[in-house]
Amino acid sequence: MIKYTILAITILLNMSLFAQDQIEKNQNDLYQVNENYIRSYRIFPTTNMWYFIKLNTRTGQMWQIKFDQKKTNQLDIPLNSLSLVEKQKEMDNRFILYPTQNNWNFLLLDQINGKIWQVNWDMKPEKNKILPLNNSSLIENQNIIDNRFTLYPTQNNWNFLLLDKISGNLWQIRWSTKSEESEIISIQ
Repeated sequence: MIKYTILAITILLNMSLFAQDQIEKNQNDLYQVNENYIRSYRIFPTTNMWYFIKLNTRTGQMWQIKFDQKKTNQLDIPLNSLSLVEKQKEMDNRFILYPTQNNWNFLLLDQINGKIWQVNWDMKPEKNKILPLNNSSLIENQNIIDNRFTLYPTQNNWNFLLLDKISGNLWQIRWSTKSEESEIISIQ
């Protein structure tokens, strides 16, 4: 009888632990879903625990944020201080940052027209730079449709796929630390 009691308690404890694990996973999923509702500003972590990038999702403007226990070591400086779109075309969630496998690079995507910028950040702010990968829109008609374009990482660290979710058109995005080697190739 004692064996059955111990077995029953063990099974109940395992079920309880499994249920708790499922609740935590659901809470994390809920947090991630709610994260998508953040409108004008978002914070993106870097691989350095003290540095983040703050993005204005309406304009594409970015700031390098450094925090520390000492107030004198904190930092909030612009990565790019100019809007990447005209005032009348600003829209919440227009821009989004995608991390790359390189600790110092992100790709900034305009989800409406498919323009992409390579964001190189550094702990020395004077080395920060934003480089356009394509200078023109990937679509002819500039109808404002939220989240039309999205990037997908590939197994190759230097390549992403860009999908137009409306037309189904696809591009290979090749980025590089040498700007002359970066390119966007249409996939037919």
